[in-house]
Amino acid sequence: MKRFTKQIFLLFLTVTLMLGNAGVHAALAFSVGEEKEVGEELLTMVRKGFKLIDEPDVIQYINELGAKTLAVAGSQFFDYHFFVISNKELNAFAAPSGLIFFHSGLIETLESEEELVGVVAHEIGHVVSRHLADRISKNTKVSAAAMLGVLVGIAIGAGPLSEAIITGSAAAAHSAALSFSRLDEEEADRLAFKWMQEQNLDPGAMVNMLRTIHTINRYRMGYVPPYLLTHPGPDVRMSYIQDLIIFSEKKEIAAVDPFPFQRFKGRVVSLSKEPGQLIAYYQDRVATMPPGSRDSAMAHYGMSQAYLAAADYSSAEKSLRRTMEFFPDKTMLKADLAVIFLKAGMYDRAIELLREIRRIEPANGYANFYLAQALEKKGELADAAGLYEEVLVMMPDYAKLYYRLANVKAQSGAEGEGFYYYGYYYWYEGDLLNSRRQFSRALSLLPEESRQRAEAQAMLQKITRLEKEK
Repeated sequence: MKRFTKQIFLLFLTVTLMLGNAGVHAALAFSVGEEKEVGEELLTMVRKGFKLIDEPDVIQYINELGAKTLAVAGSQFFDYHFFVISNKELNAFAAPSGLIFFHSGLIETLESEEELVGVVAHEIGHVVSRHLADRISKNTKVSAAAMLGVLVGIAIGAGPLSEAIITGSAAAAHSAALSFSRLDEEEADRLAFKWMQEQNLDPGAMVNMLRTIHTINRYRMGYVPPYLLTHPGPDVRMSYIQDLIIFSEKKEIAAVDPFPFQRFKGRVVSLSKEPGQLIAYYQDRVATMPPGSRDSAMAHYGMSQAYLAAADYSSAEKSLRRTMEFFPDKTMLKADLAVIFLKAGMYDRAIELLREIRRIEPANGYANFYLAQALEKKGELADAAGLYEEVLVMMPDYAKLYYRLANVKAQSGAEGEGFYYYGYYYWYEGDLLNSRRQFSRALSLLPEESRQRAEAQAMLQKITRLEKEK
């Protein structure tokens, strides 16, 4: 916890100095180009400062949900990136240029994929409408550094550190000015409502989600500083969304398989909480549920992931097989079983199962990532590298992937490519010094006319610019 606290505080200081020195102030209009630049700089610090739930299946699921909403929202100014932060607060927020964050605490309270899509669409609505840029442009005394101070405070959640960051910065005087107005919130909700209808999803799920948050916040309000309430007035929002439901044209609602969301939620919970407590929690749940029910099956799934986190692989497999008995046709559960085999050192069993999944679902980033790891463990480096590169196309800002690929290239004797991928790894980890060193070494080893050499050169120029701005 102390390490995370130090990292997030350093993140805030870095962003403040970077933007303060760059002179990006709201006295001038906050242009799309400036917002892209701020977003790119923030993206390099996300993993350094925020405690992300950084697993390929979590990343792929939340980004695919976002992509479905973006497909009906039309052309965009920005490339969107969706992240899940390990944080107990009920919050989600949009940062500059399409960086959208969801707290694990919020995901834990949601009951369906439709509710999550409502949150995703709402945050996209803020970005599409450029509400943050509008807040800055209308308040000439508010700097972009102050805005990001508020965002960092929101990312941490309630508590002494978030209060110290905001009250100890320029953000303290301007947090109210940077808050979304009631009209901003309503516009984002109306867009979310429209986009849910266009996806044939039930917009009533937005009301269910807001009702849950409203009920919980009534008991927790005293613990949340006002400036961290980025979406105030859920009761008011429920009212006008209900009016939209009553008066809008009725559209056909598609049936949504609840399993992908339930599995995603189970994964998020298991990756954000202490495994010992979770094992006891799920054991109590299983004991009170009808055997063979869906709820019991999903409780066994949560327990399997808690056992996996505790490195009790035998118990993890037993619990997961109880879930698989209820869902015999779910490919992702087979991938989960293969990951247990991999973690337990049973590489051949993992590879056999993961190759079967790859034949069924070739775009399954989770299965492909762990198949590449299993092949790497077996010394099949060329096949592992090919798979890592394939997954990289799906998840181009996944830092861990660059690290694995760099290791494989280095083991294969392709030193130039190894340094190239290490450069990107440190870039996405927010470590500009080491990123520059790795790209410089790559530049000295890669062929003169290669694409990777040109990209390494471009990255060095970008890093030099950022270092000067600091």
